[in-house]
Amino acid sequence: MSEFINFSEISQKIPFKDLLDWLNIPYTATQNGELKGEGFIITTSKNLYFNPIGEDKGSVINFLAKQKGLDLRIAALELKKNFLMESKEPKRELPNLELHYCKFLEEKGISQEMAKEYEIGLVKQHSIISGKLAFKVYDELSNHSGYVAYNISKDEWFFPKGFKRTLYNAHRITAQEVVLTISIWETLDYLEKGIPSVSLIGKTMTDKQAEQLAKFINILVIHPEPENILVRLARNSYVKVSSA
Repeated sequence: MSEFINFSEISQKIPFKDLLDWLNIPYTATQNGELKGEGFIITTSKNLYFNPIGEDKGSVINFLAKQKGLDLRIAALELKKNFLMESKEPKRELPNLELHYCKFLEEKGISQEMAKEYEIGLVKQHSIISGKLAFKVYDELSNHSGYVAYNISKDEWFFPKGFKRTLYNAHRITAQEVVLTISIWETLDYLEKGIPSVSLIGKTMTDKQAEQLAKFINILVIHPEPENILVRLARNSYVKVSSA
């Protein structure tokens, strides 16, 4: 049996701003309550958009379908999954994994001392991330919130189910200036040089990450597509951008 989708609920409950930020699409807000970007104008009071140079228009479902080339049902399911579904799994106590220094970290130029300081290492014990490199992460209150993992053989990141991105390494930074990256590896490169750095762990920036970044006065953004993020960060900080 196919999953029931309440198209009306999805269209009404998911603000366009949240969708644009999730897709990392740049936009500007006007005084009359519109959001404008390349190929769209959104009336926030109605949560509807239209394309001033095309024929597409409609709700967040129509917008996502157009952006990703999806049919409406698939687009609605993706929105429901990412914005409206809450985990029904019971809250479990977070494991405190043993993190082992390994040859791969040495080849990456990460010393044993640095791996220990930043709580990085290979997981050997029984775990969903066994055999992967684990990076211990903390939430906005500096509490341990889980692990991000890196699969060495596949050269890809692994995010355990239910993982919520916060700003990587933010709890260690006391400086008022910081370099913001999209990759933990990039952040570690800066840290190895003695430069304060944090990572989004992805190209998009969550609202929670934006709140965490607001404490920094100066932010250098290293990002291939920074427009959406720059506009949001500039409300609280002086922001510069670099492609490398």
